[in-house]
Amino acid sequence: MRFRLSPRLALYISKILPLLAVLGIAFGVTSILIVISGFSPGEVFGGIFSGGFGSVYRFGQTLNQATPLLLCALGLILVFRAGIWNIGAEGQLYMGAVGALIAGHFIPSIPGPLQLLLMGILAFIFGAAWGVIPGYLRARFNTNEIITSLLMVFIAIWFVAYLIKFPWRSTTAAGFPVSEAVWPTAQLPIIPELGAHAGILIALGLAVVVWFILQKSAYGYRIKATGVNPDTALYGGISVRKIIVTSMLLSGGLAGLAGMAQVAGIFHVLADNISVSYGFLGIVVAFIGRLHPLGAVITAIFLGGLLAGSHYVQASLGIDVTVVHVLVATIMLALVIQPFIEQRLENLFKLH
Repeated sequence: MRFRLSPRLALYISKILPLLAVLGIAFGVTSILIVISGFSPGEVFGGIFSGGFGSVYRFGQTLNQATPLLLCALGLILVFRAGIWNIGAEGQLYMGAVGALIAGHFIPSIPGPLQLLLMGILAFIFGAAWGVIPGYLRARFNTNEIITSLLMVFIAIWFVAYLIKFPWRSTTAAGFPVSEAVWPTAQLPIIPELGAHAGILIALGLAVVVWFILQKSAYGYRIKATGVNPDTALYGGISVRKIIVTSMLLSGGLAGLAGMAQVAGIFHVLADNISVSYGFLGIVVAFIGRLHPLGAVITAIFLGGLLAGSHYVQASLGIDVTVVHVLVATIMLALVIQPFIEQRLENLFKLH
């Protein structure tokens, strides 16, 4: 039996219900694991959301977590809409952090806005350079960008580990190896009362830029046309190779800015734990956000709240923060069945 629905209700069912089903499956599976661990799912989930959104200060910490997630996701939206699979945003983030440290520490202290601008430029260049390599290999030799971009993640992480353990290791910091700190003029200002650094404002501004590129520019049209059908796009006069290379360049550059946000806003040094898989989690943000900048903003804040809240429940309940990573991983796996749910709903209701 099939039912005919109003357009607004049909849109709700076809777009919202599958996403709610995915989240329900993820929270259900995670609840089972929480019970096995000897905790109450309601208490754990309540603590997570309280830790992420329970006060102005906690929401500020959520925004700090959301900033690198959003920056990585915005770059990934560009390449995914072009039909290119950049899995290397994590490595591009690390290389952007290297560029940010060079501008923030090795270049003598200059007026704050100029130093932060220089950090952003170098972080973008370093991340873009790391992203354009697999893009060029795909465009020139048709290599699999999934493999090349992923392998370059490990090169970047171990390169940073080498730098902070040997040539750039701080002579004053105790404990785990880190670099020397950036200049005070190279630190992002803190938003009063909120406690979040200004990187979130940069990320939100870039979300508007990415939206404009995709919706209002000829380049965005070429990106989407390439993603829908590269052969048709090529026949229509679009340089598919150029789109592949430039979209990977922009994607890497935005991930590099996420590295700059971590150096200038959180750590103020280069460290090997500067990212908690933000580049990989950015994939989740991009897809849950339906490859739309506004959706990415909402999802990044939601996921940032989960990450911030996980530290709160670890301190208050003693449960390990990996419960949130299990939740996120389950969401990613559940997304695989989302198209199947949408198709079943389309068959049940006359949505088209």
